[in-house]
Amino acid sequence: MNPGIGMPEMLVVLVLALVVVGPQQLPVLMRRVGRMVGQARAMAREFQHSFDEIGRETELSELRKEIEALKKANPIEEIRGELDQVALDAQDEKIRQLKLSKADPFEQKLMARKAQAGAKPAVPPAAEDSDQTQ
Repeated sequence: MNPGIGMPEMLVVLVLALVVVGPQQLPVLMRRVGRMVGQARAMAREFQHSFDEIGRETELSELRKEIEALKKANPIEEIRGELDQVALDAQDEKIRQLKLSKADPFEQKLMARKAQAGAKPAVPPAAEDSDQTQ
């Protein structure tokens, strides 16, 4: 934990402190140094915890993005959407058939022509007459 400071170096520092400060002030000085070291460790621990928290938040946001991507790429949802569309189309067709069956003959012919016009391009009546005369 202590980079390059072994027992001999610590002994030299203690002897120097004893000589410079004196035996009466040495316990007070050691207490202050101990408090400063404790504060430094607490700050370092808090700093490390904040970095760990940022890392966890980053991981969580990445996981959320991956989960959202998987949800969007879910083939079951695509199939469900297609099935819903087919069901709606079938329902619309049934409603149209019911309307045709209840409509009067003129409206039936009109609706049938509209349905055919949607299925194939309409041929102008003049073109049909010219085909029949030849």
